[in-house]
Amino acid sequence: MRILFIILMIFGINVLDDHFAESEINDADAVQVVAIGDSLTYGSGDPERIGYIGRVQTRMSNEIGSQVILNRYGIRGYRTDQIMVHIQNIETKQKISQANYIFLFIGTNDFIQAARRDMNAVNPTEMEEKRGIFQENLSELVGQIRKDNQFAPLLLIGMYDPYTDLVNHDQLHKILNNWNQVTEGMVAEFPNTYYVSTIDLYLKKEKQRYFKDIIHPNPAGYDLLSDRVINEMKKNALLN
Repeated sequence: MRILFIILMIFGINVLDDHFAESEINDADAVQVVAIGDSLTYGSGDPERIGYIGRVQTRMSNEIGSQVILNRYGIRGYRTDQIMVHIQNIETKQKISQANYIFLFIGTNDFIQAARRDMNAVNPTEMEEKRGIFQENLSELVGQIRKDNQFAPLLLIGMYDPYTDLVNHDQLHKILNNWNQVTEGMVAEFPNTYYVSTIDLYLKKEKQRYFKDIIHPNPAGYDLLSDRVINEMKKNALLN
């Protein structure tokens, strides 16, 4: 009985960590948004868990003049291959197929695990090998999303650089930029797909002002991130 209780508790935590629709539909013309990713989509670092995508939701509603319904699928600690398995869920596939906009923010856990969680001593050769695996997994993931919905604009958000306080920052920044080129390359591979570059977002800024911990932004950091996303959407006329 105790083991069953623990299993149910774990399952319940995963559901809460996974998906929730953040508002009831009160507008017949409501815009459906699906956001997929890891802890950055979940909103870790933000006490109210609004995160970048909750801020984007508010800004989109103001720009479009309609209600925006957010379906958030953010699972802390997940890599690209794990998200790929997760979106096979029937409910998730249905939400993706119904979405007017799709946001995918993934790769940070792939990057950290490729470095064996020791960012101070990365192996460039190993990181390049793992970049190839990331490319295969990301292409499969984006392909599955596009299979479920080929019409909604898909925004791929590149990884930002939170490693500015490390002695090997220059090396990490170069490797991270190479990994982001994988994500950016998806734009040429899949139609109606857009890349949002964030690698420079927190450079030359006081880290304590914008981050809750080593990786996750605080509310001020998420403000900057959401601004970047909205500006890219405006640049590509996605909010008209």
